[in-house]
Amino acid sequence: MPRNILVADDDEAMLDVYTRLFTGTDYLISKTSSFAEAARLINSKNYDLLITDLMLGDGLGTDLIKIFEGKQAGAKCLLVSGSVALLPPEQVPDVYFEKPFKVEVFLAAVTKALA
Repeated sequence: MPRNILVADDDEAMLDVYTRLFTGTDYLISKTSSFAEAARLINSKNYDLLITDLMLGDGLGTDLIKIFEGKQAGAKCLLVSGSVALLPPEQVPDVYFEKPFKVEVFLAAVTKALA
C-alpha cells in the first residue's frame, strides 16, 4: 500500500524537486506552498510523513510539526531549511536537512521514517 507524504515548501522549485524525487516510487505526495493549507490538510487527511520547510510565507515549519505530532502519536517529520541555525536549540528537531541536501541521504531518511 502506498505511503502518503505531505510536503510543505513555499519555494516552487523545491516542490518540483520533491515531485521528481518521488515520481516512480511507492509514495503518494501532496504538496502545498503555505502553512495554512498544510495545516488544513493535516487536519483533514492522514499522512505517514510530513516534510516541511522551516520558513513558510505564512508560518513556521516547526509549528506544522507540532500540529502533525499532535494529531497522531509517533508522527514522522523531516524539516528542510537553508536556515536551521536561526532556530533556538530546543526547537531543532532530531532529523533535519539543510538546503541543498544530498538526495541519497534524504531519500534514505524518508525510507527510514516510513519503515
